[in-house]
Amino acid sequence: MFDVVSLGAATLDVFLRSSEFAVQKENGKKELCVIYGAKIEIDEVHFDLGGGGTNSAVTFARQGLKVASIVKIGEDFAGRKVREDLEGAGVDTSLTAEEKDEHTDYSTILWAPDGGRTILVYRGKTKLEVEDINWEGLKTKWFYISSIEGNLEIPEEIQRSKDPKRQRPNMPHTRVAWNPGRKELEQRERVLAILPQIELLNLNKEEMIELLAMKQCSNVAIREILRSAQGLPCRYIIITDDRNGSYIWQKDTKKWLWSGIYNTPKVEATGAGDAYGSGFVTGLVKGWEIRDCLQLAAANASSVVLRPGAKKGILKPEEMSKWLKMDLEIKEMRIE
Repeated sequence: MFDVVSLGAATLDVFLRSSEFAVQKENGKKELCVIYGAKIEIDEVHFDLGGGGTNSAVTFARQGLKVASIVKIGEDFAGRKVREDLEGAGVDTSLTAEEKDEHTDYSTILWAPDGGRTILVYRGKTKLEVEDINWEGLKTKWFYISSIEGNLEIPEEIQRSKDPKRQRPNMPHTRVAWNPGRKELEQRERVLAILPQIELLNLNKEEMIELLAMKQCSNVAIREILRSAQGLPCRYIIITDDRNGSYIWQKDTKKWLWSGIYNTPKVEATGAGDAYGSGFVTGLVKGWEIRDCLQLAAANASSVVLRPGAKKGILKPEEMSKWLKMDLEIKEMRIE
């Protein structure tokens, strides 16, 4: 039996950094600009695996958990690289699906001088489908589901598998953490119908506003978001708010905790959300107190953004000691 099975996307990423990338503001939004027709000199180039299905799996593996990654790759160089690097990190790839004669997803990250980035994504025909998964033989304590390109049939199948009336006795007590992506959230009613079977829901502030149908409200206050979010049926709810920290709802205690962030530089932010969510779930799998889960989540995310790419900074247990010596403010919030 696995401790965690991670489901989501797998990509091969290339990071390009150049002092010639210009950041401009237009109508309150930042734009990354290059001169049309120019030959741009690149200062740095880095290759790494990406996608929530691999990012989260590597966190679990480095923390000593028995983990498998369910992703779909093509029969190409990028696919071989995904499998090779996952196995090198200690992730079981026996459940990885491979599509013959197709290409693995690929991303080019244009890395701006201010640390921000614009991501160019190629989506091959490697969208994970229900039939790609060996449900009958799958035994795990936790599922960790990240963005699955809008395919809600997968969490719905997990939901059905937990029904005692079904003929799948291998997953009755499996716990589920979910970090849905944009394409999933666009199907709001289906997402809401799945939530009663979700142990932990992890969204950023903007995604939570969308899920709660508060999008028409401008400058909605965080307390109003928290007040609405605590009506969702999940046992734990995480709402991340970039440099403003994160909020965690505990249904058992009916309390919100706010966690700050570690005061460290941000070099490149790809994978920070995956690092935070999978770090928190690692603590839950290990049976830790919530405050300890928050410390690991914050440290893992902060370590990831210190280096380019989503995986180079993912922490091992022995690397936590230096983070525990640093201040991380955690406090209870009162929501009237």
